[in-house]
Amino acid sequence: MGCALACAVLLMGATFAMSWSSEKMLMGDSYIDKGAEEENFGTDEILWVSSEEGEPVMESWLYFDTFLMQDVLGVESSDEIDSATLKIYAKEVETPGEVEIHFYNEGFFEDTIVWEGKPDYDEEADDIIEIDEEGWYEFDATETVKKAIEECPDCPFSVVLVAAGDTSIGFASKEDADGNVPQFTITTIEE
Repeated sequence: MGCALACAVLLMGATFAMSWSSEKMLMGDSYIDKGAEEENFGTDEILWVSSEEGEPVMESWLYFDTFLMQDVLGVESSDEIDSATLKIYAKEVETPGEVEIHFYNEGFFEDTIVWEGKPDYDEEADDIIEIDEEGWYEFDATETVKKAIEECPDCPFSVVLVAAGDTSIGFASKEDADGNVPQFTITTIEE
């Protein structure tokens, strides 16, 4: 009995690493198009990213619930995050190439975001990956999630997908009929 009690006391003081994967964190998504700068695509099944001569002409915006993430994981500080991955499905690859993720410290309105007057996101990419065919891809979003906890703990944060070079790729949105919804996997540090 004494050993069981001692073990219980030790366990109560220990903090364990936790990993959580969810598509429920995604609150909304849309893409915006420079060629249709006043048009909204918030209900489309595909999130397009495209660039011409190194300049983005279509960007995809996804916003996530910071409070839900912190509540489920029980984190209060970005120091408690070990890793984070954004998993997203490339549904159409018109022109293979690199795609970057950028952080934006607020959410947006899925049904009203347009190219004209779009918000300014972080210029520096948090990760860049090469996409050459349809399928699942993972971005290292550790820095993105840490920024969200530091800069907007009580509001949503956004991830902006931006094509580099002359790339054109369509990703599955939260409205995807096949259920290939973007999702985060977040792991906390074991203490």
